[in-house]
Amino acid sequence: MKVVLATKIHRAAVEYLEKSGLEVAIYTEGRIPPREWFCKELADADALIVTPLHRIDSELLQCAPRLQLIVLHGSGFENIDLRSCEERGVCVARVADPIAYAVAEHALALTLALLRKLVKAHSYIVSRRWDSGPAPRELLTSSLWGKTVGIVGMGRIGSLIAKLFRAFDTRIIYWSRRRKVELELALGIEYRELDDLLQESDIVILAIALTPETRHLVNEERLRKMKRGAIIVNIARGEVIDTRALVRALREGWIAGAALDVFEQEPLPKDHPLIDPENVVLTPHIAGYTYEAMVETGIRVAQTVVNFLLRGKTPKDFLTPTSCQIRRLRG
Repeated sequence: MKVVLATKIHRAAVEYLEKSGLEVAIYTEGRIPPREWFCKELADADALIVTPLHRIDSELLQCAPRLQLIVLHGSGFENIDLRSCEERGVCVARVADPIAYAVAEHALALTLALLRKLVKAHSYIVSRRWDSGPAPRELLTSSLWGKTVGIVGMGRIGSLIAKLFRAFDTRIIYWSRRRKVELELALGIEYRELDDLLQESDIVILAIALTPETRHLVNEERLRKMKRGAIIVNIARGEVIDTRALVRALREGWIAGAALDVFEQEPLPKDHPLIDPENVVLTPHIAGYTYEAMVETGIRVAQTVVNFLLRGKTPKDFLTPTSCQIRRLRG
């Protein structure tokens, strides 16, 4: 049996697949394999491992007549045509838990970096501007302690963010497409309608999946509803925010700042208006990119493939239930 890896994963995971007797084909020339490579390797493949960067559509699935399983190395699944997978009997699973912890940490890091002006403070020292005397007023910062934090999206990542921010004695409110009463009781968080959340929050953190309904969920109208002095943090998907509206909000002072790990256009162009403002902290889509997350996710992805192909076990977190159930019954 053959497994295609659209990207390099941790070597321990590759070794696990090979020691289990599976043939492994890996794309090593960059982040996105060309269509020709995909079609050639998928012609006799039984499983495919991808990240959210790789688009798997109905046309590509036609190149894969033997394909039984797609495993997503990461969170988010808007890049996979789930309907076509269901129709073709392809089980789609994801391994996101280890990355979720890393993303939640990054949300906290971005928030603190923006509130405490860490980038500006670093620049102040390396530019040799620090002489005797107190720091200038421009380096006066804001504290996270005691703030109201609004989390948009209360899934795996959102709930982990809530746990982390509770350590700062913050008040946590949230909006999600489905209310999570059990989490409210467990974490001491409060549900709000989205517009109310934006009006009440000092810090708004976006942790919601990208769907047609959530694209540009945060638009000009909603940015104008945020508190003056509030900040917004996005570790979800860039398309959740209307970038043009965000740039205007930052320039005109509707909000105090933004910390972003994801963007509507990636990589971000060098002349993009988000790059210059001092009230912005940017990172290049690395929220889940820690050594520990990569090792653990890689191993779990490999185990998911082996358990499914060789042991007939249904993946724990599957996105095409009908396909998975059919495969399990056949197994």
